[in-house]
Amino acid sequence: MNSKAKFTRTGIETVNHMEFFRGIIKAFKEQRHVDVWLKAGDQTDAIPAHKLILAAKSKVFRNILETDDCKASPKETITLSEMTKDKKLVQHVHSLYQAADKYEIPYLQDICRKQLIDSMNTSNAFDLLELAKIHSDEIFEDSLSEFITRHMEEISFSSKFMSFVESNPALAVQTIRRHFDKLRNDVPK
Repeated sequence: MNSKAKFTRTGIETVNHMEFFRGIIKAFKEQRHVDVWLKAGDQTDAIPAHKLILAAKSKVFRNILETDDCKASPKETITLSEMTKDKKLVQHVHSLYQAADKYEIPYLQDICRKQLIDSMNTSNAFDLLELAKIHSDEIFEDSLSEFITRHMEEISFSSKFMSFVESNPALAVQTIRRHFDKLRNDVPK
C-alpha cells in the first residue's frame, strides 16, 4: 500500500471515529438507552448512566454490575454512599475524589486531585493532607507537603495546626521533619 492510500484510509477512519463519538455524545445528552441510575447517598434524585461505560472505566463498578442482583434489574439505582450534596465546590470535589478512589476511576481521581491542589490554602492544607494519606496518594501528599513546608511559619501558629498535631501526631512529625530538611538544604554551605 502506498503512502497516499494509507493517508486516505487513515483520514476516512478518523472521520468514522469522530462520527462514532458524536453519536455516543448525542446518546448521552438525550439519555438514550440508560440502564442504571447513580445517586449520592443523601439525595433522592439520581443521574442516568450506562452500565457498559461504568464497567469499562471502573473495576469496582464492573464487579458491582456483574453481580446477579444488578443483572436482573434493568432500571437499577446505585447509591454512592460517600457522595453527598455539598454546598461548596471544594467539598464536592473532595467527595468525588473519595468516590473515584473507591470505585477505581483513576482519570476522575486525577482531575479531582488537580482541583484540590489548585484550591489548597493555609486553612485547608491539613485536611487535604489527611485525605491524601487516607487514600495513599503520593502525588497529592507530596504537593501538600511542599505547600505546607513553604508556608510553615504561617501554618504552625494556627489552631488548625494544633488540631492536626493532636489527631495525626506521626504525620505532623513527618511534616515538620520535611520542613527542617528543606531549611537545612536551603542553607548555603
